[in-house]
Amino acid sequence: MKYKVCILAAGVGSRVGDFSDYINKAILPVNSKAAISYIIEKFPEDIEIVIAVGHKKETVINYLSLAYPERKFTYVEIDKYIGPGAGPGYSLLQCREYLQSPFVFFAADTIVIEDIPVPDHNWFGIAPVKDTENYCTVKIKNNLVYRLDDKIKTSNRFAFIGLAGICDYNDFFSSLEKNKEIIGGEIQVSNGFKKLIEKKLVPTGFTWFDTGTLKNYIETDKNFSGGEKKFDFGKSNEFLYFVNDRVIKFFANEKIAEGRFKRASTVLKGLCPDIEGMKGNFYSYKKVDGQTLYSVLDNKTLCVFLQWAKLNLWKDAKISDEEKRDFYDKCHKFYHEKTKKRLNMFYEKKGTENECENINGVSVPPLKKLLSSVDWSYVSKGTPSNFHGDLQFDNVLVAKDFATSKPKFVLLDWRQDFAGLTRVGDLYYDLAKLYGGMTMSYPLIKEGMFSFESNELDAHYNFFVKNNLVQAKDEYELFLKENGFDIRKVKIITALIFLNMSPLHHEPFDSLLYYLGRDMLYKSLNILD
Repeated sequence: MKYKVCILAAGVGSRVGDFSDYINKAILPVNSKAAISYIIEKFPEDIEIVIAVGHKKETVINYLSLAYPERKFTYVEIDKYIGPGAGPGYSLLQCREYLQSPFVFFAADTIVIEDIPVPDHNWFGIAPVKDTENYCTVKIKNNLVYRLDDKIKTSNRFAFIGLAGICDYNDFFSSLEKNKEIIGGEIQVSNGFKKLIEKKLVPTGFTWFDTGTLKNYIETDKNFSGGEKKFDFGKSNEFLYFVNDRVIKFFANEKIAEGRFKRASTVLKGLCPDIEGMKGNFYSYKKVDGQTLYSVLDNKTLCVFLQWAKLNLWKDAKISDEEKRDFYDKCHKFYHEKTKKRLNMFYEKKGTENECENINGVSVPPLKKLLSSVDWSYVSKGTPSNFHGDLQFDNVLVAKDFATSKPKFVLLDWRQDFAGLTRVGDLYYDLAKLYGGMTMSYPLIKEGMFSFESNELDAHYNFFVKNNLVQAKDEYELFLKENGFDIRKVKIITALIFLNMSPLHHEPFDSLLYYLGRDMLYKSLNILD
């Protein structure tokens, strides 16, 4: 049967909170795949999909162009997607000229498990609900819908889920055009379905997941991710998608995506995946088969990786004396001034600068005193080289080189710059990032395997590390010594990294990072040369 699909993705999505400030709700990731992908992948590739776009329309268009280049999408820009007179009914009328055939209607915040019937008859997707005031609910008799109650309290047990098959499309649109009654501040699609009741509208049950509110979105993501996440380690302004054998990254700041694309195409070419596509806030690359270095970590693999990084990544940058002075100045701003700004963010977040005197039973000087004891010219005298920018084991993929049967390393999630520099950065920052990832197991943090408690005087933190990570840290310190690197500087910068991370994460991990950084800085400053 020849038919089309229409997805309404124009609305602001204000009920999903701050996410709507920079992305359309249809692109929110559910188990590392955009919500709209679960709709699109229900249909054969030769089916044309008409998509109503409005709020943050570029995030919908750019994601789909990277994720499904082989698909045919028709985008309809909705001129009014907010305020009185807007709504799903209005958006559907705007799509009318592209839907002159039977079609399946889908709200962008609806995900279902079951296969989708073709629209060879008029059917109406339903699921059981408790609070009828928030939905268009149905009365059913003889397996037919005979009445719709839109957003009112009723004894009805089933609600419309934003999914339907519309066979009699002319009747549907004529009814929708004639009846533009505003319900809940919007023109609803129920106005069109009332005509289809006369023609026979068959209720069809589905297992329904709603991503239209922040609470429901979080619950849906937990369901599709295979259970509740122990600890949310993610960031709310960047997303990672795995779709159609591709990896797609989104950044709220378009300049970050652009900067990472440029570095991947120049100084990191051959060390990270080849960028396949770049669209606005997104870039994509073909998924690389392999496992993270965390997953396969042993001393032998670590040694091979460190030698590989020394040979291929940490190449000395030949810069002039004038460029070197500018480089040291940028290192100072990066380590000293950035740290002060991040700490102010942390104190503002906590509402106080007060801190516990004791950390894990040991009296530790206040952080301000520790920072005043740092020799910033010593820390800021960096070693200019090519760099990754967030070099820890989760960001290193280990694949097999079939030509040599040796491990092949691919760098992931590289940073776009170091203090604004794209060609060179401080080698010691990469070394410290690695050290931080060996001090603390980020995968175990994500599993919730840490604790933090505090009172007015005492702070106590604890986190788990596996034995292979402990051994790797010993091996890494040996590598640093044998290659003439300054371990004291590595440890000081690692402490600064933890402090800088603290305001960016959720409680109680943010406090753990703060006190771990303060504790580590104290111990590093007291190491004898």
